[in-house]
Amino acid sequence: MKNIYIIFYALLLVLITISCKDNLLDTDPYGSKYQEELVWGSRTNADAFVNQTYSDVLNGLFADFATMENWTSNGAYCHGDEVVPDETYTRETDFGFDKFSLIRQCNLIIEKATASEGLSEDDKTELVAEGKFLRAMVYFWQARRFGRVVWVDKVLTENEDSYKLPLTQNTAETYSKIVKDLDDAIASLPETALPGKASKYAAAAIKSEVCLQAAAYTGDDAYYQKAIDAADMVIDEGPFSIDPNYGSIFNEQGRFSNEIILGLYRDKANTVCNDIQDLQWCVPNLKRDVLVSNGFYPVWKANFEIFEAWNRHTPTQTLVDNYLIIDENTGKALPWNQTSQFTENMEMIGDREWKVKDGVELEVNDIIYGNADLRLDQTVVRDGSTWFGEDIATRIKGNLWRYAYNGARQWSISSTGYYWRKGTYNVSPRVYVGIPTDYHYVIIRLGRVYLNKAEALLRQNKVTEAVEALNVTRVQHGGLPASSASSLQDAWNDYKRERRVELVKERDFYWTLLRWGLYGDEANHGREPGGVVYEMKDEVPGVILISEDRKSFYARTYADEGENYLNIEVRVFSPDRRYLFPIPKSHIDRNENLTQNPGW
Repeated sequence: MKNIYIIFYALLLVLITISCKDNLLDTDPYGSKYQEELVWGSRTNADAFVNQTYSDVLNGLFADFATMENWTSNGAYCHGDEVVPDETYTRETDFGFDKFSLIRQCNLIIEKATASEGLSEDDKTELVAEGKFLRAMVYFWQARRFGRVVWVDKVLTENEDSYKLPLTQNTAETYSKIVKDLDDAIASLPETALPGKASKYAAAAIKSEVCLQAAAYTGDDAYYQKAIDAADMVIDEGPFSIDPNYGSIFNEQGRFSNEIILGLYRDKANTVCNDIQDLQWCVPNLKRDVLVSNGFYPVWKANFEIFEAWNRHTPTQTLVDNYLIIDENTGKALPWNQTSQFTENMEMIGDREWKVKDGVELEVNDIIYGNADLRLDQTVVRDGSTWFGEDIATRIKGNLWRYAYNGARQWSISSTGYYWRKGTYNVSPRVYVGIPTDYHYVIIRLGRVYLNKAEALLRQNKVTEAVEALNVTRVQHGGLPASSASSLQDAWNDYKRERRVELVKERDFYWTLLRWGLYGDEANHGREPGGVVYEMKDEVPGVILISEDRKSFYARTYADEGENYLNIEVRVFSPDRRYLFPIPKSHIDRNENLTQNPGW
């Protein structure tokens, strides 16, 4: 597999070298300057062009996972200069409406491969399918943001200005076109593909999620069966399997895990730590002498500065609340504050503040994190964790507690009591500017497909089948007892929790919350369809602070502490504005065929 991967990048480098020299890859909306015979005269060169397009589309639109968690209560910024999406945005804000150059690349693949005289018919068919898959990916990225898009299905000439083309009539037309591209890709893509490239199963996996979004935004319930059928194709026919080691799927150990259906792969030959936000911006910055001078402990064991990155993204207590704990007496999976080990060993001493009962030898960590969903410690770094070979303490006077930087809050230190482990490679010797590293992003995997199927089944009121689907990841990744939910509401509760912890930090939760808000009822705390999404406004990011002796703690919000630190509690959601972003006014001013989305 590794040799195949190296060959894949060798082909990519061929085109990069040529394109830099001879302007082969021109991304102007309608200009065309590359030497067609060279690119489309052989499968090798054509593949290089296609591989570059994969990189441009996936790296440009589907990388950087940690940032999007801050759009929900799963994550919080450590900086004060960033805010979550809210109504401070205006019609002037551009959330990425102009993707014409990427669409042009996709259309070039489709048209030039079709017209090539140097490619076999089989090669043409497969390349066209790749072009349609990539075009669908770009438009899906846009559809979730804007609903309507400027659909361009050919290579424009200088007489065909992309700024004069109309929007799709409605969201239904947008999704219909995306699904059509994916269906064409499914029909013609191979069953297996090199890492980083699409197979027919990758297209089917993406389709299973596109159909959920389409159903929510169009009201067409027929999409639910399409989502199920696409998921079943992947599950029943594909060569993929659930990886028993959940955490490794997202680091160097599981780089080519058999659960990954489509990934975005970066190679250390041309990648350094600071190229990857999910590394550089998720690892803290705290030097040994700061710990020593302040008496914070334990001091780093490494004989060099192990933590010297630019941490700015952190998970929250609100996310951690969703990881279930197995009750020692009953064997049931329960929230941490409902288990027998909690109720029997802890007592409340204040508002959301508890201490270990006198005479109990256990510490806080044993009680609130012990017997937890296996994904908890594979996703976050907490008090008592080991990380990069160091013993981590986020408790008071610990080496990474919120005041560990000279007794004051610091941009590089988490204020929530947690750090992101998921997606963190074990870089040698450390995560630091200029240090080469491999890296990969998981675009779609089998666990996600099972959950897409579960959601579609819930929308069809097929509770038993839906619970069976969600239990795949709950049991195999979480190590939890299977859900036995029998009512629609209980099944939705278990499903929502499962999707949240299984797919956190995979660019999923924000868009999923919008779907749930449009569904309403069981999916959104009994609220009317299209109303305020509970998790986007009423659920506030929480923090934890554990005492130095680990015998007491509180789990609160910053507002509970008498301050609104970094404004992370400011969560605004107006249904008439947040289900779709605005069509940027600058584009409307240039194109009389564009109209604004409702509410903007």
